[in-house]
Amino acid sequence: MQQSHLSPGVRTRTKRVFAVGGLVASLALLSGCATAGNTDASGKPDDAVKTSFTVAATDPVNLTPGNTWSSYIESLLFTAPMALDSESGEPVPAAAASVTSDDQQTWTITLNEGWTFHNGEPVTAQSFVDGWNATALGSNAWLQNYNFANIEGYDAMNPAEGEPTATELSGLTVVSDTEFTVKLTEPYGLFPYAITSFAFAPLPTVAFDDPKAYDLAPVGNGPYSIANSYEPNEPIELTKYADYKGQLGVADDISFIMYQSQDTAYNDMLAGNVDVVYPVPADRLGDVEKRADGRIAVSKIPNLNYLGYPTWDDRFTDVRIREAFSKAIDREALTSSILKGAGAPATAIAPDTTYGAKEGSCEACTFDPAGAKKLLDEAGGWSGPLVLWADQYAGNDQILQAVGNQLRNNLGITEVTFEIQPWAQYSEAIDQKKVDGPFLSYWGAYFPHVAGFLQPIVGVGGAVNYTGYSNDEVEKLVAQADALPIEEGVEYYQQAEKLVWQDMPVMPLYYGQYTAAWTDHLESVPVGVAGLGDLGTVKVAE
Repeated sequence: MQQSHLSPGVRTRTKRVFAVGGLVASLALLSGCATAGNTDASGKPDDAVKTSFTVAATDPVNLTPGNTWSSYIESLLFTAPMALDSESGEPVPAAAASVTSDDQQTWTITLNEGWTFHNGEPVTAQSFVDGWNATALGSNAWLQNYNFANIEGYDAMNPAEGEPTATELSGLTVVSDTEFTVKLTEPYGLFPYAITSFAFAPLPTVAFDDPKAYDLAPVGNGPYSIANSYEPNEPIELTKYADYKGQLGVADDISFIMYQSQDTAYNDMLAGNVDVVYPVPADRLGDVEKRADGRIAVSKIPNLNYLGYPTWDDRFTDVRIREAFSKAIDREALTSSILKGAGAPATAIAPDTTYGAKEGSCEACTFDPAGAKKLLDEAGGWSGPLVLWADQYAGNDQILQAVGNQLRNNLGITEVTFEIQPWAQYSEAIDQKKVDGPFLSYWGAYFPHVAGFLQPIVGVGGAVNYTGYSNDEVEKLVAQADALPIEEGVEYYQQAEKLVWQDMPVMPLYYGQYTAAWTDHLESVPVGVAGLGDLGTVKVAE
């Protein structure tokens, strides 16, 4: 639902930041059921009760890990070297036993021994290298290709013009069956975060025998294997892989049912046909608290909804104007009256669930109408019309209207109008610098670390740096932080953010929050910093 884009639904490519795949997808779990039969692959006796539930999802289109956005299905079928701890958001070992580096540029990945794919083939270092090379090859045109841009040899596989001159990343070296090294184009201490993505999963040899057939029924190395073959908008059935060397799944079977509408999924949950819906539609949040009391949980994924300033417009050149606009916004009122639980006030570039984030670091994000008016007056005041821009994503019009009303009331800007356009037209207007007022933007970070916000939003060449902001000192601090281990680099990222707010190129508004709800057929459903937690831990109620 949200990744690198101005508003949910559109993904763009970032030059520096590794992606961690999709952080949210529309999902729901259907009622658990029990059956009895002969001894199955999980080793259960023939009289054992089998548990199952189904997941309502959007159609994944593809199932090869390097060529899909379906994070929840992929996280069950495949295991990457590292995984995000669902509570802390920190990277922890998964398929890898360790991921280490002396200089943050050359990394050694040592795999756990004894792991196999669902067809029994051993998972080796070559399996990972083969999978990464296939995804990184530009001529394959796989969706997760950009994840590999920081590995040496990527440019030769993805030339700006013409055909690739290489089919393998020169930065990957197989040392043994359980060890390989990765050389990056520059030091990057957050590499362990990057390889939590399913895009960095291994591929077995069968994936290259018939890629089209494999995409329909992929053989993975995760806690669940696929039990059928993919057909558009038809259920995808998964079954527990008994020989999985990580944490075994709890339910025996999980099926993903495709939904065209999240409202339909929510109504099915209320009717008892679906056990879990995630996320609950924003306009049903008041309803769900009554209808699913005690069976809801809020996920605070790393994201920021904000207004970008058109720095090419002379009226916004003075930083006092930008600060005045920000101080004039009552974010508490905005989130309570308009979002009604679907968001929390933003006072920094990243929410407090993000590693390295410092709430309140944006001093101009504190509501201060008197201070706002004073700043505006000091900057020469405002005359003439003000246009607020957004694309047609649901709810954007209400957000703009609320912001416009507060600017009228608190700054005395009487001529406030709105320009709400289809995404393609809106994006083109921003790219061509035709936007003449603050424009509503969104960023869903690829991993819960403050660096996952800084470079994309305000870094040179950042994926959503549509304001054109640049600051040499910020770039130096981020580069310095990138070259350090995670724990040591965070203070430099924080210093960089402090400098950003002295320039105020964007105005944070709110952090989106997403609610899961479930029926009493399930004991509970985990949520965390990446949306839904590990679906393999879901227990069907007895």
